[in-house]
Amino acid sequence: MKSLMKKVFAAAAAIATVFGLAATTVATANAADNATLTVSTADAKFAGKTVNAYKMFSATVSGDGTAVSYTLTDEWKPFFEDSAASGLTGATNENVNDKANDYVSKLQGEDLVAFATKASNWAQTKANNIAAGVTTQVSDDATDGKYTATFAGLDYGYYVVAVPGATLANTSGQYATLVSVDRANVTADIKGDLPTVDKKVQVGSTGKDVTDAKIGDTLTFTLTSTIPDMSAYDTYTFNFKDTLSKGLTFGQVTSVTVDGVTNPLTVGTDYTVTTPTAPDNTLTVAMKDFKAKQQANAGKTITVTYTATLNEKAAVGGHGNTNSATIQYSNNPSSSGTGESEPSKVRVFTYGFTVDKYTGKKYDDAATRLAGAEFTLAHKDGSAISFVKVADSETQNAVYRVAKAGETGDIIITPANGKVVFQGLKNGEYTLTETKAPAGYNKLASAIGVKVDGQNDGTDTTNATVAITYNNNNGSNYNQSASNGVIPVQNKSGVTLPETGGMGTIAFTVIGVLVIALGVAWTLKRKNA
Repeated sequence: MKSLMKKVFAAAAAIATVFGLAATTVATANAADNATLTVSTADAKFAGKTVNAYKMFSATVSGDGTAVSYTLTDEWKPFFEDSAASGLTGATNENVNDKANDYVSKLQGEDLVAFATKASNWAQTKANNIAAGVTTQVSDDATDGKYTATFAGLDYGYYVVAVPGATLANTSGQYATLVSVDRANVTADIKGDLPTVDKKVQVGSTGKDVTDAKIGDTLTFTLTSTIPDMSAYDTYTFNFKDTLSKGLTFGQVTSVTVDGVTNPLTVGTDYTVTTPTAPDNTLTVAMKDFKAKQQANAGKTITVTYTATLNEKAAVGGHGNTNSATIQYSNNPSSSGTGESEPSKVRVFTYGFTVDKYTGKKYDDAATRLAGAEFTLAHKDGSAISFVKVADSETQNAVYRVAKAGETGDIIITPANGKVVFQGLKNGEYTLTETKAPAGYNKLASAIGVKVDGQNDGTDTTNATVAITYNNNNGSNYNQSASNGVIPVQNKSGVTLPETGGMGTIAFTVIGVLVIALGVAWTLKRKNA
């Protein structure tokens, strides 16, 4: 009989160990709960963020570390007793510990991921009065490519680890980390994701992303984000903020849409618009009653579309004209605090080149420069481009930029130093035509073909490079490179043609008289001889 009872107790102990239930026969009181939990991520968005660890179950571990027993904490009992919150049914105050143990131990795959979301949201909901337990921060700098947060001196237990504000699923569909701290050192990955924004730019409504434009072009910008899960919040701040460069003039917000929703959102009802003003030039599109209106659309994309025009203050070449967008979002269910996403930047470039008008056989610094030559620059297809004179630069170059709508164009004329600068062009092929040559010089027999090819590497830290190539017959083979973006244009002086009358007749008359005089003198000399 004694032998049978020993076998029964042994079997019961084994079952309790497998399911993580209280098993006092195999688990001893922990000698010292002084565990360290390190959570980490390679995502720089989490640098400096707060991380909370909520103890759902306490744990005791056997002396040899092979068996763990979990006991539900009192503050988490309401979570499991509420079937809508936890997904567990049939739990009462008398049986909640055993049912919670059994329920969680059997969760796998998508069910476990869904449970983590529910637990994280419930823990962070202010009304539930759940203490964070332990709070720490993610490191500002990465070590071996990872940003880490360390919880030291933890009691053994089963924890929900969440970053307030990380209310978007990560690539694995997870919002929070569930981790058993049952040994001295435990590591885990940070789960969930923070709100982000993706910014793109097009010329007009072409549907094609661009990085170059000419002054006066209307650009269409799109800001795309994902609607977060706002379950833990009473209200939720969600604002698009976009800072325009001084080279862009804001037009209007044309739409705010949610993917899969037929009707666009309505200004004044669903969102408000604060237009850019100096000095920060920031556009704000602020969502109204966002949780109440959009919680049902959590996980769907939301897109803001607006227009702006490249203006006369646009930087030419170089670093370009930078636009930077962010999302301002609620990041703590227990307060009205907000965070701001990593900026998404686009750069719009506009380019230019210089014409250097000279005469002589050799093009160098000593060559004679010509004033008074007149030019036009058109697109290769023949469509005209109007230019206005900005000013003569410090080097006395004549600087012309592409005219904006409503501006009257100026005649492009070379100054005393022969140099004309064209600014505000997008990539493409152009026709440079000399319409009037300087006095005393022949006009170019044919137009010059010019190709503008600006490139940038897609980052927001480097300058663009632009290649200007050209030919002398307006063809499609641009076989000459413009050094430093300068195209030398030579004029030859006109040839003096023969004339009759005037000084020519007088000269012949004088010569004739001299010949006759010499003949008479020679005849008289012979007679006297």
